[in-house]
Amino acid sequence: MTASPVASRSAAPTTQSTTEETRAFALLQASSDATMAKLYLSRGNVAAARRKAVQLLKALQLLEVTV
Repeated sequence: MTASPVASRSAAPTTQSTTEETRAFALLQASSDATMAKLYLSRGNVAAARRKAVQLLKALQLLEVTV
């Protein structure tokens, strides 16, 4: 029997996001969180709206940091 060579990768390729990509993602996240918080409030689900508002604040904080 002969062993066939097996190619293996020792490390997965890593990607580094740019500042613009980070800001774009944070803006998208903030928009989504604000929309969901509004939806939850309109349905009277205050607890879920509060959770989304907290996530919105975190996304806005990230936007402020990357400026």
